[in-house]
Amino acid sequence: MKLFVRKANSFVKDLLLVSRFGILFVPFRFAFKFLNNFSMLTSWVNRHSRKVAFSDFYKPFRSYADRVKLHEHVIKNLGLDQKPIHYLEFGVAGGTSFAWWVKANHHPDSRFYGFDTFEGLPEDWHFFKKGAFSFDIPFMDDSRGSFIKGLFQDTLYKFLRDYSRNTDNPAVTRVLHLDADLYSSTLFALTSMAPYLRGGDILLFDEFNIPNHEFAAFNDFIRSYYIKYEVIGAVNNFYQVAMKIIA
Repeated sequence: MKLFVRKANSFVKDLLLVSRFGILFVPFRFAFKFLNNFSMLTSWVNRHSRKVAFSDFYKPFRSYADRVKLHEHVIKNLGLDQKPIHYLEFGVAGGTSFAWWVKANHHPDSRFYGFDTFEGLPEDWHFFKKGAFSFDIPFMDDSRGSFIKGLFQDTLYKFLRDYSRNTDNPAVTRVLHLDADLYSSTLFALTSMAPYLRGGDILLFDEFNIPNHEFAAFNDFIRSYYIKYEVIGAVNNFYQVAMKIIA
């Protein structure tokens, strides 16, 4: 019986492929994708909203400035102000959050790396068109910080070849700030950094609750790499989220 079901399934699928029946759903492709990701996001928020001690869920209006409260919570509760950290920000824009972290951490062995095209979004995102959020490379007067200009897909591999020689210090906590907005950019950054992540490292998301982008990238990443994590804070109804990797 099982063999018959498998063969019937293959026959029907192949018949539908050759019939091109799926073309009828092309106009609804985005809607189906959004509804699928939104349902998963809703389930995710429902699972975690009651467990997160630092959260403002639910509030009727967002305040983007509240993301600083989230970062302050992470630094205070994990003692990251005095510990050596490697802060990697994917999506620097004007450099506001990058400068905030440089100022907040005082350890001389900390390093701060900012990745951005500095030419705006490489593709359309949400309500914004390709090229939006274009900024000049920010001024940096701290020798611990540096910026890497270009697409992540063009710059990150080369960076990691050099970075892998400087990852032996077990006292270093990695803080990945995912602020690239796009699904493609966020997923590429996460998968590229996966070999370097270990227990205690931090993931920060800046537009987490947009279903088809940062959330979808995160969801695909953890399912593909079997990553275990703990949500340690969220603001603006899970728009900005902080997570800690569990060993």
